[in-house]
Amino acid sequence: MSKTTPATQNAKPAAELTVFEDQLQKLASQSMLAERSTAGTVFLSAKGGTLTYRDEPIAGNSLDVVIIASPVERLYYTQRYDPTNPAPPVCYAVGPTLTGLKPNPTSPEPQSEMCANCPKDQWGSAANGGKGKACAEKRRLLITTADSIGSLEAVKMAEVAALRTPVTSVRGFATYLQTVASATKRPLSAVVTNISIVPDPKTQFKLQFKFVRTIDDLAIVQALIARGEEEMGNAVATAGVEDTDIPDVAPAVEASKKY
Repeated sequence: MSKTTPATQNAKPAAELTVFEDQLQKLASQSMLAERSTAGTVFLSAKGGTLTYRDEPIAGNSLDVVIIASPVERLYYTQRYDPTNPAPPVCYAVGPTLTGLKPNPTSPEPQSEMCANCPKDQWGSAANGGKGKACAEKRRLLITTADSIGSLEAVKMAEVAALRTPVTSVRGFATYLQTVASATKRPLSAVVTNISIVPDPKTQFKLQFKFVRTIDDLAIVQALIARGEEEMGNAVATAGVEDTDIPDVAPAVEASKKY
């Protein structure tokens, strides 16, 4: 018959406590995932040249992030912008690339079967008579902060926010993406990027993208890529959702001058 020593007596409660703490952690993770799934899309705003999140300004108008996905987005409005009662777009689309992009099935007034053939997506179609397009051409950047990727669990739990590029920042983003891919041989989900808002003499302000560093932990990179695929699906499902930015699309002459 074995004797129970003080050491074995202490070991059992310690082991039970560890199991209990693991259970609590799993429950906490499940709660966070459930909350994230019902919270909806949260947008950062660049309105007025100030970067804000949940109506709070970002310190220094600058943020180090990981861009885990960057779907293309189209937004077409038929009503003039009214800041007191902004109207939603009547036709919209979100997808991984321009190839095969078409209006989302929930669009109230689809303008064409495919975006590439849509008359509202042609240069010179702007309602104000300008050279631009009637349908706003944007990128919806899906980002998480660089300080929230310290572990696989952190990546899984990290809050992901969306940032719509102003029309005049789309080209700058494309140039940055291509530069990073060429110089580092990595997608944006494998590097840390600094996003800031800077003054611009032609458009009042613009988004600026700067390379910060590569992410060298392969497991973390794989987790970020997987999270990006998940969030891409969420973006497609929430096509047309409104943020707090002024829609710089053209039936509103005033709005077309904002950027």
